[in-house]
Amino acid sequence: MALNLRQKQSNCIIRMLNLNQPLNPSGTANEEVYKVLVFDKFCQNILSTLIHIKDLRKHGITLYFLLDKDRQMIPDVPAVYFVQPTKPNMDRIVSDLSRSLYETFYLNFSSLLGRPLIEDLAMGALKSDSVHRVLEVFDQYLEFVTLEENMFSLAGVNTYVQLNDPSAGDKEIEEIVERIVSGLFNVLVTLGVVPIIRCPRGGPSEMVAALLDSRLRDHLMSKNNMFTEGEKLGGSSFQRPVLCIFDRNFELSVGIQHDFRYRPLVHDVLGLKLNAVSVKGEKGGPRSYELDGSDPFWVANGSLEFPEVAVEIETQLNKYKRDVDEVNKRTGGSDSAEFDGTDLIGNTKHLMSAVNSLPELTERKKVIDKHTNIATVLLGEIKDRSLDSYAKKENDMLTKGSIDRNELISVLKGRGTKIDKLRYAIVYLLSAETTPQSELEAVEAALRESEVDTCAFQYVKKIKSLNVSLASANSASKSNIVDWAEKLYGQSISAVTAGVKNLLSSDRQLALTRTVEALMEGRPNPDVDSYHVFDPRTPRSSSGAGGNHLKGPFKEAIVFMIGGGNYMEYGSLQELAYRQNPTKHVIYGTTEVLTGEEFVDQLTLLGQKMGLGGAGVALSR
Repeated sequence: MALNLRQKQSNCIIRMLNLNQPLNPSGTANEEVYKVLVFDKFCQNILSTLIHIKDLRKHGITLYFLLDKDRQMIPDVPAVYFVQPTKPNMDRIVSDLSRSLYETFYLNFSSLLGRPLIEDLAMGALKSDSVHRVLEVFDQYLEFVTLEENMFSLAGVNTYVQLNDPSAGDKEIEEIVERIVSGLFNVLVTLGVVPIIRCPRGGPSEMVAALLDSRLRDHLMSKNNMFTEGEKLGGSSFQRPVLCIFDRNFELSVGIQHDFRYRPLVHDVLGLKLNAVSVKGEKGGPRSYELDGSDPFWVANGSLEFPEVAVEIETQLNKYKRDVDEVNKRTGGSDSAEFDGTDLIGNTKHLMSAVNSLPELTERKKVIDKHTNIATVLLGEIKDRSLDSYAKKENDMLTKGSIDRNELISVLKGRGTKIDKLRYAIVYLLSAETTPQSELEAVEAALRESEVDTCAFQYVKKIKSLNVSLASANSASKSNIVDWAEKLYGQSISAVTAGVKNLLSSDRQLALTRTVEALMEGRPNPDVDSYHVFDPRTPRSSSGAGGNHLKGPFKEAIVFMIGGGNYMEYGSLQELAYRQNPTKHVIYGTTEVLTGEEFVDQLTLLGQKMGLGGAGVALSR
């Protein structure tokens, strides 16, 4: 497919490691040059999900360092730098130049290097008489982290808080929007496509869409723009993708609720980060595991419910044992011996095939052991916290829009961490159009009884009440908080509490997924007809909503969530793509990937900023 983000970003990284020289068909440089690699922390994260340490040697990298650490001089060796274009980073590079740390410098910046920093570099190099050491300066447009084949993050921090802070001024909001647009622009340059942009009216999604449209238009006017060659190579000029931009308030509950599928569980419960997770090993010490595209079990089973994963682990283990027994039988080994390569004697006819099968069997066993260990730890958490019950009851609430009061309170007084109970209470709040006052008071009393900080709960309750305020207030009597809400969300604030109509249908399909499906179809649809249409390749006056500008159906989509995304949304969108006939392609991106606990922490912070109660109680496990 044209929109293979992981492959395209990997190719850019490999080309950078090989001094930006054209690569031969094997993916390496025609002439191997040994060099050192210097990166900052952000760019280290970009690299960590794309290339393993052991693979750096294939591209001539003999040593690698963090930019802000003290480093010794290594003469006669070129250095490849990969850093963000920031003032501190540039100062450090100028310092390295003045000390002649390396023979030559190949400077690669993760996004566009602005004129002030270029001038700082030039001035510093002139002062230290080291201009001759700087052989290349490249804008790589790679300032995003690719986590899965079709998933990326801009690796932001507290974006939801920043965009929803009632004290945030226009300048702060504009700076956040600018960072998001810059990250999305980087993604589009890497893919080499200019999409048609769709977004709801009002709120951060419209602000990002409008600025991105403007940025793309300005760039396309330049003679040597970054998209002309990319679109020819990618073959997407005939069928452009649609970029669907939303913000977290479009479907707030998905950032909070529990999920019982494997990939979301590993992320939410065990803290999967940058495709790595650390769990307690058999001997009590921590074990770190990589979970990415190189793990066939993770790829094949990440979207399954946890019980199905447990069955699949058992199935894989039994198949492994049968294959080991078969090898032992064919080579004259013991039927019951553990396969370790020592019994490969006897029947020499099958010796070679047995030797060839050893690496594959060994690798399979490693993968089985890894997921057995992960599943065992997960099972312990599930039992201790009744996570299966939380996931089922939250889904039922969101589907039906209601729950029995006694059942609601019993869950809040039962097993689970304080965060689990708070998340459950917030999902209850979001699941119904209206909530009886007596029921709300009972929920809050149960939370206080469990010593749960209710700031996040109070914040969401306040947001819900804004629906009524916005509906009834006229322009002369709006309070400051209503002005703030309207400024941020516009008409889309109603989506925060759309309840059963907007959150989940009976088949568990998320509202986001249903909306993306409608946008990809590109046909008149009352649910999305009011959405903005931005086409950077058309005259400005033709942008806006309306069927005249729809160019679907779309085979490819990029879906971007502002304010925090998660693996539940990612999985739902991939299911949408796979069930289409023919199969479609959906890339999911977000400002940052958040666990339910991390997102609730942001809601808590907003509650505190608004002076809502419960700030004195810690939200500990």
